[in-house]
Amino acid sequence: MERNYTAIIEKDSGQYIVSFPDLQGCMTFAESLEGAYESARELLPVYLEAMYENKKNIPEPTRYEDVSSVAEDGEFVGKQIVSAKMPGKMVRTNITLESYLLEAVDRLTTNRSAFFADLAEREIRKRTDHHPA
Repeated sequence: MERNYTAIIEKDSGQYIVSFPDLQGCMTFAESLEGAYESARELLPVYLEAMYENKKNIPEPTRYEDVSSVAEDGEFVGKQIVSAKMPGKMVRTNITLESYLLEAVDRLTTNRSAFFADLAEREIRKRTDHHPA
C-alpha cells in the first residue's frame, strides 16, 4: 500500500531544503528545485523502511490541505505530495469464503494472494482518507 506524505520545500542560503512534517528528522538538501523533488522521492521509501526495521511507529500522513505553508527557517517555496510504498513483509493467512466466490476468483486470476491483496488495498483506500493525490 502506498502512502502520500506532504513534503515542504524551503530555500535557505541558496540551497533547497525538503522536509516531511509528519516524519521528524526526514529531510534532504539539493542545489536545484528539481533535485529537491528527486531527493525527496528517493528519501521517503528509505526513511519509511528504516522506521519499519527499527520498529518505529509510522504515522499516518496529514492531509495535504492541513499541512502548514509556513517556512521553519528559510523562504517557503512550496509543498509537494510524495508517495512511497509502505514497508512490510508478506504474512500467510487463512480465510473462509463461500465456494462460489472462490470459484469466481479463480476464473479471474491464477494468483489468489495478489488478487486479495489488491482488493484489500483498494477497499482500505476507499474506507479511509488515503486517497492517492
